Amino acid sequence: MAAGLMWWLQAALAWLPTIAVAVMAALALVAALAQAPRAAKVPWVATVFVCGVLATAAAAWQQSRELAQLRDLSTHLDALARLLPGAPPANPEQTVDSLTSSVYSLNSRIGELQNQIDALREKAKVRSIDSETAAKLEDYLRQFGSRPVVVSCVPGDTEAFTYANQITNILRAAGWDAHGPETTSIFGDAPSMGIQLFVRSGVAPDTAKILLDAFQRFDIPFKSGTAANDAIPDNTTVELFVSHKP
Repeated sequence: MAAGLMWWLQAALAWLPTIAVAVMAALALVAALAQAPRAAKVPWVATVFVCGVLATAAAAWQQSRELAQLRDLSTHLDALARLLPGAPPANPEQTVDSLTSSVYSLNSRIGELQNQIDALREKAKVRSIDSETAAKLEDYLRQFGSRPVVVSCVPGDTEAFTYANQITNILRAAGWDAHGPETTSIFGDAPSMGIQLFVRSGVAPDTAKILLDAFQRFDIPFKSGTAANDAIPDNTTVELFVSHKP
């Protein structure tokens, strides 16, 4: 019962302009009828009545047209929402109720769709290091001589492999002994935007600190600190691991 009452209240709000015109026309007609009898009263009453009917009809037509346009817009928005992965199905009753109340819910719907589109755009972005930063990183790393590094990434992820391959090429261009990119699952598959550093158990080689400082200096996303893993071949090698994007 409460839902039905709410629907009628929303419908009344939607048709409020038309109702206002009808009320004004009725008041004008009452005022004309209340005038003292005279020869011009009948034509005047007829004129007020006709004008009131026309004004009400025009307001109702305009309101119907606007609601039809809103329904059409809502249909297109729902069609767009169905194309987005993970989008919840639209509730037809909620759509009609929102249309009969105001355009507020449509604006909210547009905002939700925009957020979903922005999230998809962000997810579609590939991680990469621009050419200028890559050149600066190469020059910075070159001063430390050749360092043994293995670059790896999660299997089955083209974006992660491409990013790992770029990192490998930068290290090689800097004169480092870089191997990879290799695919491995020994480091797990937890999503991470940043590069992760792994070393063999024990004291981390200074190569790890050099790389962490370089990533911070040139604003390259990385996971702070190093993690120990005995899969690393020796105590001098550092492994850079690229996981899935979040």
